[in-house]
Parts: sequence; structure tokens; C-alpha cells
Amino acid sequence: MSKILATDRFETQNWEVTFDNLDPNYADLFIGFTDDAPVVEFKDLKFSFELRQDGEVVAGKAYPPANTKYVRSDQTYLVVERLNLSMETDYELYLWAENDGQSFEKTISFTTPRPAQPYPSWTWDGERWNSPAEYPADGGDYVWDEDSQEWIPEPTE
Repeated sequence: MSKILATDRFETQNWEVTFDNLDPNYADLFIGFTDDAPVVEFKDLKFSFELRQDGEVVAGKAYPPANTKYVRSDQTYLVVERLNLSMETDYELYLWAENDGQSFEKTISFTTPRPAQPYPSWTWDGERWNSPAEYPADGGDYVWDEDSQEWIPEPTE
């Protein structure tokens, strides 16, 4: 699962952001808050994120939703948002939070990867990986055999 984990640490007044198995096409953005206590107390917590590409906001959201107030949480993350991404693209993720009158913000730059190369013999054409041999056009189901460098009929059970 493709994840971006963003945690605002109240005690250090700093966002910590890690990427876990970043996919070329999407990531789930997890946003959470922590301090030294097992239950985090909030004092008028507000936060938001923006995903930017070439300076333009392509996704974003502000919290809390209307008629909602965050009071406390024992959960690692308060929200999870699905971000649609494009492969081999540069992004900036802007994070902002305010709690008890103190604000914290951070901008993280990252580039999405291309999909993993399925076999050593396959080549990248700028959009997709291609096998050295054309996939058969007879409507059958085939699997790639790297040793013989050809498509072979998919085994039936």
C-alpha cells in the first residue's frame, strides 16, 4: 500500500513526513498529531494540506469539517486522504496545523517513481514497460517467460 505518513509532533513543533512504498499512481496521505501523552489533547486544532504540481494546487483539504471540533485522540492518525498521482512527476506537499495558537508548517518535495521493471529484458519507452516480443493477438491468455524471451500460454488448472 502506497502511503505518505505525516505526523505533527507538538513537543518539537515539527512535521515528520515519511514515504512508504510510494506508488506511481496514488498514495494514501495519513495525517496525525502526537505529544508525550498516550492521549493527545487538542486546543482549537485546525490543519490542512495541499498537493502542488508546478505551483498549482491539484488536491487539498482543510480540517476540521464544518460543525466538528477535535478535542482529543488516542489514534496515530486523524484523517486519511487518497491522493491521485502521475508517475515520474515532481510534487510538493504543503502541511499546516495550528493548535493552542501555535502554527506549524512544512513543504516536502518528492517525485513519484515509474512502475517497477517486470523483467530484466523489458525496456521503458517513457510511458510503459515493453517486452522484447509482441503479445500474441489470438485472444489467448499468456505469461512472459524470461528464460525463452517469449510469451507462453498461461497454464490451466
